[in-house]
Amino acid sequence: MKKILAAIALSMAMATPVLADNKTDVLQPLEAKNGGLNMKLNGILIDFGGFLEGASIFRTRNLNTDISSTFNNVPLQNSAGYYQDQTTFSARQSRFSILVQGNVNPDTQLAGYYEMDFQGVSSTSNSKQKNAYSPGIRHLYASADWDNIGLHILAGQTWSLVDLNNKGITPRNEITPLVIDSQGTVGYTNVRQPQVRITKDLFDKKLWLAASAELADTTVSGSTPNGTTNYDTVVSAPTSGNLAGDSCITANDFPDFVLKAAVEPGWGHFEVYDLLRTFDSAAHSTAANGTPLVNSHNTANSVGAGAILPLVPKYLALTLSGLAGQGVGRYGAAQLPDTTYDAKGNLAPLRGYQYLIGLSYVPADAWDIYGYYGQEHVDSAYGYGNPKANNSTLVFNGAAVGGSVVRVVEITGGSWWRVYNGNYGKMQLGLQYSHLEDKYSKGIGGAPLATDNMLFTSLRYYWQ
Repeated sequence: MKKILAAIALSMAMATPVLADNKTDVLQPLEAKNGGLNMKLNGILIDFGGFLEGASIFRTRNLNTDISSTFNNVPLQNSAGYYQDQTTFSARQSRFSILVQGNVNPDTQLAGYYEMDFQGVSSTSNSKQKNAYSPGIRHLYASADWDNIGLHILAGQTWSLVDLNNKGITPRNEITPLVIDSQGTVGYTNVRQPQVRITKDLFDKKLWLAASAELADTTVSGSTPNGTTNYDTVVSAPTSGNLAGDSCITANDFPDFVLKAAVEPGWGHFEVYDLLRTFDSAAHSTAANGTPLVNSHNTANSVGAGAILPLVPKYLALTLSGLAGQGVGRYGAAQLPDTTYDAKGNLAPLRGYQYLIGLSYVPADAWDIYGYYGQEHVDSAYGYGNPKANNSTLVFNGAAVGGSVVRVVEITGGSWWRVYNGNYGKMQLGLQYSHLEDKYSKGIGGAPLATDNMLFTSLRYYWQ
């Protein structure tokens, strides 16, 4: 029976879930496992994993995007995209990974992991004739584990420590939604970014404590007050140099810091963490003899938690996760802003929250069914969601709506059917439906609501 259960796999946008053989008895991503292609070289084990995918995407509003949805940008009636359906196809989520492991001794393991897809965009990428998109780094890191003292370190790019884990606090064991959409689903707290992490397990791996310093970045939305100029953290993409082409470079004095604890008491998996961020900018008055350029420095704190509950072990699992505090926008799938501008033109963190409720059901070996409800929200502030904004221009070719998106909601569900799973790999079909809503801040003319309905299909082949 265990052998049969171990062969059951789920597929998802970020990874292919399989049934985990651990204390929580719930679903975990394939990124926690390896493909069936492997080799040994001088005592080093090399595992090759990944999948090839052909996906289709239909949206009732044209988001003008590929396999990754822009959740906070659903067109309103004053945009041409509101009147256009979107049908497209994509192979860009196809993935390749290499896991290299070396056991120095029974208690010391060294590892390196690399994973890529084709969602990068170069200056020559287009969909006109050759559809030549670039490989992009998903994960690239090294790790070391000392099991005798329960110490683990990691350095490189991977999921943030804020991501919900399935087993302890260990890399390649993160829980990601089972959806086809590469952006995940609204309410899903996750980012992939460079970091340095240290983890300690205690009490026979029932309690895990971890700390990380991670790449800091800042998303800003809003406008500066009249008479001020802000040299904020987001700068234009350079045309040359090491960061050429990166349009989201930010200047941050400090990294983002995460402290996390996870406990597995024997039933379920539970986590709590603290996220500390800083935002820096410089503003000055544009008037003659105005105030000099002055730096502003803001500290923002937020708290998150998550749980995985095996309601019916091996068959039915409930997943809960959430984050609330200041400056949390970038850490959510909907990508609402972290900050806006205050009355002096300086950056001001926005207060917000995000949460996701998920249910996964395995009725038979060849089938998996899932459903999610997620929400992300930021409060209105001086420079974002101004109540005096004109929201009444909802006519085509009219002026832009003055309000700001303050809440994004998504309800999604789908299933995976494993057509074949055996010695010649694995082939599976996926179907996903999502209903998406963007709610604007209240202004003159009310609070507009933009909606979209999306349908995804996927055919994937895994070499195992």
